[in-house]
Amino acid sequence: MAGGRLAFALTFIAFLLPVWGYTATSSVTWMRMLDLGSFRSPGDVWTYQVDLRTGIPPVLSALELLWWVQFRDLTLFSAILYPITIALAFTLALVFQPVRPPHRVALVLIGVFLANRGAEVHAGNPANYDPLFALLLLGYFLLIGAWERRRHPAWLAVAGLCLSLMELTRPFMILLLPLFLLVEWHRILLNAPRYRLALTAFLLPVVVLSGGWHLHLYLAHDHQITWTNISGYNLQRAWEDFDPEIRAVQHLDQLPRKGELWADLNTTEIYLKSEELKRMIYSKIRENPGGAVLHAMDRLATFVSSPTKMYGHDPQGPSIEIYRKCISALVLLLPVYVALSTISLLRRRQWPWLDRRWCFAASTLSIALLVTLGEQGEEARFLFTILPMLLAVAGFVLDELTQRLRTGDHRIPCDKGAPVCDWY
Repeated sequence: MAGGRLAFALTFIAFLLPVWGYTATSSVTWMRMLDLGSFRSPGDVWTYQVDLRTGIPPVLSALELLWWVQFRDLTLFSAILYPITIALAFTLALVFQPVRPPHRVALVLIGVFLANRGAEVHAGNPANYDPLFALLLLGYFLLIGAWERRRHPAWLAVAGLCLSLMELTRPFMILLLPLFLLVEWHRILLNAPRYRLALTAFLLPVVVLSGGWHLHLYLAHDHQITWTNISGYNLQRAWEDFDPEIRAVQHLDQLPRKGELWADLNTTEIYLKSEELKRMIYSKIRENPGGAVLHAMDRLATFVSSPTKMYGHDPQGPSIEIYRKCISALVLLLPVYVALSTISLLRRRQWPWLDRRWCFAASTLSIALLVTLGEQGEEARFLFTILPMLLAVAGFVLDELTQRLRTGDHRIPCDKGAPVCDWY
């Protein structure tokens, strides 16, 4: 136990040192919409929460504003927690790996380089919640693994909290949330000694946090379901090259500004225009499905090419070129691993989604696809977000190849913690 804690601490330090000094933009200043000077008391934060309906993470922004009200400073979130979150996310990617020193050392060496160069690339638009999302996803799967080993409902409760916070960190996660819930319901049904207690422990934080926030949005803000009212404008960026009419619609950055601040996006008008824009884009896709497929393939190719330029930030040099090639290789490895693991698990008559490695990799792949087809211009930022997950999947591949070479077994081994399922 002591040796494991020491290894964890050393790994964390190894990842923290190369990213320390990089700073991020807090969630409440990233969109440049809020006048922080107007927040003087917790009551002002409460009013903000009641009115919030745009793409600012509700939980994280509330914590930042409460801290701001007390200390009039956000350095904790932009300069201290940001590198710590990056280092923790990469460290958890290593915790996911088998306890074999050569395996972990190799991943640490690769990961330290990727974390350092990734932080440099991310500086082009460094939202502080990007590495937090990776940390929550990795933490979620590790907590599920802890529950499988110990069967205590407390692990499920914390996993459910991670899942809810993850959903309230990135708006597109509401599309995957039902799948996460179905998978864990199936896992609990097959494995929990006290099914109702385990399921309640898992669902309670999700219902209270995610369910409560979405219910508030639905009742208070024009039956809005997702926690952002500008998703249509994000989709416009991804599909504006597909049809000139999509490009012709006014973009968010073309809205009138209030001096240095952006326009107030917490309005019904913005929401209705966004929804109308989404309907138009979906209509254009239905009218030209062949062209839509080609456009989607082009978007995927752009993502795989691993762009590093964001707005005026364009890092150069041999290390950046190596970084790009490494990221491209990791992105291409992801669907290959998911496909081969699916075949292997099905041949063994196991439900793929009950294998934590498969489920983790498939979740990462789904997130990558949603981001690629739903946004454009910030691929470098989103690649940095999933970078710890990509490193973890590379570790899975390395581990399974090592096992095959040792045993001579050409089948891809499954997660030993995954429950066996008989289909007959």
